[in-house]
Amino acid sequence: MSLGASALQPGPITPRLGLRAATDDDHELLFAWHSAAFCGHIERLWGWDETWQRRDFARLFEALPPLIVQSDGMACGYIQTQQRADAIHLVNIALRGETRSHGIGGQLMARLQHLADERGDDVTLAVFRTNTRAAAFYARLGFVIERTTETHEHRRWSPTPLRETPQA
Repeated sequence: MSLGASALQPGPITPRLGLRAATDDDHELLFAWHSAAFCGHIERLWGWDETWQRRDFARLFEALPPLIVQSDGMACGYIQTQQRADAIHLVNIALRGETRSHGIGGQLMARLQHLADERGDDVTLAVFRTNTRAAAFYARLGFVIERTTETHEHRRWSPTPLRETPQA
């Protein structure tokens, strides 16, 4: 099962930041980063089921191969994007804990926003409602809430500024 093409491609983002294609040998490391980044939120929202998480991660790894984020040549996280008809969708982004708050996420998002602007697309994503730190980060970057569910805020950035949709 394929989910379509990735919006990002391997290669440099900045002189110190780049992306490389993940291989099967990276699978366990990426799952560890996935677990570290998302387990707390998933546990609070509906419970962490290790078997289900591993199966779903493997399915997504195959359907939409992740790109390894490298800072100064060292792997520090992964990102998965999907090119949709009218938007680049950020499927997942996970950075190792010690590499967060060093501008890497901001540089990756700036690249996505620049790419979307060039294509005349928006950037969309869903963030766990429990992840207030990430929600604040995306809000600072101009992502507005389109809708909310019990578990997620669905956000959109557009090259043309959007207004926040009032929530019921």
